[in-house]
Amino acid sequence: MNNIIKKKINRSIKALIFLFPITLACYLFFSEFGQSGNLLFLINKLFFQISFGLFLVSIGYVMRYLRWRLIINSFGFYPLIKIESKIWLASYSFTATPGKLGELIRCFFLKKIFNIPLKYSLFSIIFERLFDLIAAIIFAVCFFTIKYKYLIVSSGQILIIGIIFFIVLTLLLRIQLIDYRKLLAYFIEKKFKFLGKVFKFEDVIKLSNLKTLLKMNILFKITLLSLFSWGLEGLSFFLLIKSLNFDISLLTATFIHTTSGFLGALTMLPGGLVFTEAITVSILKLQTIPTDYGIPITSIIRLMTLWYITFLGSISLFIIRKEVFKDV
Repeated sequence: MNNIIKKKINRSIKALIFLFPITLACYLFFSEFGQSGNLLFLINKLFFQISFGLFLVSIGYVMRYLRWRLIINSFGFYPLIKIESKIWLASYSFTATPGKLGELIRCFFLKKIFNIPLKYSLFSIIFERLFDLIAAIIFAVCFFTIKYKYLIVSSGQILIIGIIFFIVLTLLLRIQLIDYRKLLAYFIEKKFKFLGKVFKFEDVIKLSNLKTLLKMNILFKITLLSLFSWGLEGLSFFLLIKSLNFDISLLTATFIHTTSGFLGALTMLPGGLVFTEAITVSILKLQTIPTDYGIPITSIIRLMTLWYITFLGSISLFIIRKEVFKDV
């Protein structure tokens, strides 16, 4: 299995090496509508905002790592942070894979080095994605509640609905998601073949210490970390737009960034490329931000998020894979 995983990693790295320059060339090409909206011109003009934004994005990923540790610790696993943090970051070298499925390589690394059963790490990653979705939904609900009050019920009612949703979600998790067993089993068997037949899906929903993870205080912390981590990316996007003197709120910028990213991931294209950018530019246009600015701004925030963490993950992968494959 080691050789199979190693070959897949090498193929993925080669694909990323091929994909990034093509993507960058497309960003440069489609942003060439004039000097004021030119990508390179804006990068130079917004150098301070971009640098500060990268700092905020980095803090956001620290929060996501804390969220990951909270989840995996709830199952009773406490891998050495010095090594495990590199594994966690290395998995983000596959952020540009369809639906971020490549990040599941983290399961293999944790099994190989710390002997953490695949079913626990797999469920933990799925749990991470679930709360990414919840964060995106919360931002969307807040946006529509404030922006289009006549379409949505009152803020008080929204709060009550949110609390009910949170409780119902907790109950669904506690009864082991029985209604979704066949769907998830099919998805895992077809999409996650690289994990091999090491475990059966039925084992995933019979995890020990699952009740510890589903405690309200743990779920509350995970939710907050998800909101703040995505919120910092939204803040970075907001600072870029405001620096060009466009009238936009922090909530609107965050909503655009999270929603377009989620919808792009649903396309199952590598990194949600093309669709995520197209959706972001389209929503910015609805906010009266012209396309000749929307395209380069979108390109910059994608370089600051998707490609930034992919770059850092690739460095970490290069460092850690010698440890992982030392016997191959």
